[in-house]
Amino acid sequence: MDYETFLQLWVEALRASHLPTVGRYGTETLDTRNLDRSYRVYVEPLGGQDAPPFHVTAELSWDWHATNTVRGSRTDSDLLSEMLGRDQVEDLVTEKPSLRVDIKLRASAPFDKPLPMPANAAWAKWVEETMARLDRIEPLLPDEIVRENRMGMTEVLGWQGSPTAKVVCGPGGELRLEGVEVAAMQIIELPRLIDNPDEHDEGPEVELEELFGRVRASLMAWMQALDHLRPR
Repeated sequence: MDYETFLQLWVEALRASHLPTVGRYGTETLDTRNLDRSYRVYVEPLGGQDAPPFHVTAELSWDWHATNTVRGSRTDSDLLSEMLGRDQVEDLVTEKPSLRVDIKLRASAPFDKPLPMPANAAWAKWVEETMARLDRIEPLLPDEIVRENRMGMTEVLGWQGSPTAKVVCGPGGELRLEGVEVAAMQIIELPRLIDNPDEHDEGPEVELEELFGRVRASLMAWMQALDHLRPR
């Protein structure tokens, strides 16, 4: 699969999710030194913002490495033949290429107006509800986040971190809250170009549809849990 095809499928899945985007359907960057490409898009909760004074967004980003560009333009057997010689590749088995999607759920205080720090009890309730919902009720990650590969080694397919806070120090030494965030990532497998017409890899359409469905639900849960941190 080449870059343009994956990007088209990504944008189609984003549109189908009905998540409002900040700006258009993302920004693309090309590194002219190594020819890697980067993509980034910001989305807002379905139905609009509902956690004042916080502004809630999710950032989704991924990097398309030059190796994926090469594998998207020729079959694995041709590529290996060029690298190793035809006599060396007859019994080699290739793995699917993959792409890492980084996800960051964010809630920011109004620009240049950090908020009073919540009490310890409020922080505890926020963390408890946030993690319970993102782990079990509206999970941000798929069910399978680790697996064993053909070599018997563990592969990580998804990861989610703990909530973090950005705090600033005021002129009088008081701490104030600028925002909170939770980061996660998921691996998306890409189909290979295979010589055998009877063999083919499934595309990422289902994975992308499910990813945006989870982001949509998790973003709503993230926004609702912020009620514990709002100034009283």
